[in-house]
Amino acid sequence: MERILSQDEINALFSSMSSEGQVPGPGTETAAESFASVLPYDFCRSDRISNDQIRSLHVLHSHFARNFSTSLSAYLRSVAEVRLLAIDQISYAEFLKRLSDPTYYGALSLRPMIGSVALEISPTLAFSMIDILLGGPGQPPAENRALTEIETNIMDGIVKLILRDLKEAWRPILEVEPHLEAIETKPQMLQVVAPGEAVVDVGFEIKLGENGGALHLGLPSMMLKVNRGKFDQYRQPRRAGSDDREAHRVRGLLRNVPLTLTTEIRNRNLLIEDLLSIGAGDIMQLDQRVGDPVLLCVGGVAKFQGRIVVRRGKKAFEIIGPCEP
Repeated sequence: MERILSQDEINALFSSMSSEGQVPGPGTETAAESFASVLPYDFCRSDRISNDQIRSLHVLHSHFARNFSTSLSAYLRSVAEVRLLAIDQISYAEFLKRLSDPTYYGALSLRPMIGSVALEISPTLAFSMIDILLGGPGQPPAENRALTEIETNIMDGIVKLILRDLKEAWRPILEVEPHLEAIETKPQMLQVVAPGEAVVDVGFEIKLGENGGALHLGLPSMMLKVNRGKFDQYRQPRRAGSDDREAHRVRGLLRNVPLTLTTEIRNRNLLIEDLLSIGAGDIMQLDQRVGDPVLLCVGGVAKFQGRIVVRRGKKAFEIIGPCEP
């Protein structure tokens, strides 16, 4: 229903517009500054996670891509390149539309987090890896079909690599124990979350020579929002105070470490022929004169200059100064 302004309200509106051109005094806030502190919020999509968490997920799964690339190459004995493509926030229904049908589709648990994570390995990628493991060149079939029971069992080794590298990638955030809960060839037959619930689609591209395919992880947004505090701690930079305390702790641990001290006279050249002829009772002529400083070495590294003295009937080393570099 439209509301009609009174004449007093219209006058007040024009007067406020005419005063916008005035320079604000100290302590006053302009309209642009007031609106800058306002953030948009979509009440229809309250399950969406923040951009900071998206950036943290990008860092975590970039590490996963590098580790999985190495693991997969060693497992297949063939060069595999894994690259993180994008991270999107979409509904679970939209996530299912992006997947092939049939495909390799599974539900993962990341204990102690509550909920399930969707895992999809595209058919072209799955058949290429199976063909390589069976001694072939990694060529997928001409027509898309569902994996047989034997082919699904062969994929178990690949999935174990994914779970192991996921655990390692999530270690800075949370100690998780990934586990494969269920497998299906049709994504619609395995409901990980409700169709309208938001998920974070983490997409990877995997190349196996000239062939390859996609790998998708569907992380429920509510699972990530519950653990938002873990992401905040991961993004928070370390303070200088904690570094000082850590340095003090390390110094305290090093105080009781034993070191070997030796005194050395250096810069004397000797032929191998002369070295082989040296025996007990021989006298060697040195380059130093009597009274020249001698080096005090710590662990074989010259640190101080000094001289040999006698103190309380025992030989000692008197430090003159630091060793010149």
